[in-house]
Amino acid sequence: MLPTGNTEDKADFVASNGKVCFMFDLARLRLLLALHEQGTLHAAASTLHVSPSAASQQLATLTREVGAPLTEADGRKLRLTDAGRVLVHHAYVLLAEVERAEGEVQAAVKGELGQLTAGSFPSTISSLLIPAARALRIRHPRLRVDIREVKVPDCLDALSSGDLDVVVAVEADGVPPVEDARYTRVTLGTDDLDLALPSGHQFAQQAVVDLSLLEHAEWVSTIEGDACDRLLHSACASAGFRPVVRHRASDWMAILALVEAEMGVAFVPRGARVALPEGVVAVAAAGHRTRRHVYAAVRRGAEARPAVAGYLGALKEVATLTHSRSPAVADVG
Repeated sequence: MLPTGNTEDKADFVASNGKVCFMFDLARLRLLLALHEQGTLHAAASTLHVSPSAASQQLATLTREVGAPLTEADGRKLRLTDAGRVLVHHAYVLLAEVERAEGEVQAAVKGELGQLTAGSFPSTISSLLIPAARALRIRHPRLRVDIREVKVPDCLDALSSGDLDVVVAVEADGVPPVEDARYTRVTLGTDDLDLALPSGHQFAQQAVVDLSLLEHAEWVSTIEGDACDRLLHSACASAGFRPVVRHRASDWMAILALVEAEMGVAFVPRGARVALPEGVVAVAAAGHRTRRHVYAAVRRGAEARPAVAGYLGALKEVATLTHSRSPAVADVG
């Protein structure tokens, strides 16, 4: 987790003559970065779990320390000045160095790996986060891994604020990796999705189904706009139609229950390790290899912390093993 700010938690900017020009409290620098990322002081305060009044006081103190305005009013928002943007750039670099320094200090304490908090969505918690935590606990019994279920839109904010140390998420096929200076990303592999059909469906006995034949089917999807939902719409668009989504759920067991009840068809990832109900079969979509890209993200510089580095290594090992064991469509059901 990010260290909390206090009177000792400061970074000095030293001139060539050795005199201190500025002394910045790291908590105030984190507030400036949160303001830059969130757009409003209220949202920045909420992200950092402080009151808006406290955030306002911290920003005013930082402005006095710099000796120049860092923000200016822009309607209901605060816009960074040129000085504010310069400080934001250096603050990212400085906080990354703080993370690296913390990692190197921890590495010097043999066997003391501390704790970390990892977050993801339900299917990946069961298939990746828990097995990785179990493997790491065997190697390093004194390392504690806390696991949290998170929503995809909020997970990177939680990473930036320090509420999470590791996030595991997915991207839709064809979406290029996002280059973000705040994070270090580690690829964990890909996860193919198969069509889930009711066992009584007219195409249930086929090993492969032309996706265009499901143009008039009703669909069951995940939360609107998430990676799997985007994959569904992208695959159907490639087949020349727009899917009619009648039902949505965030839980794969609920999605498969809806399919078993003949309320629709769905795309289901193999890596979710969901046992298919008796009334559901999985088949491949002909000509449309649909897959999601799985990755882990940490705050840039935090990968030097032995606890984080160890957990990332365990995640990669589990992901490789999971991918090698993922059943082919012919073996499912």
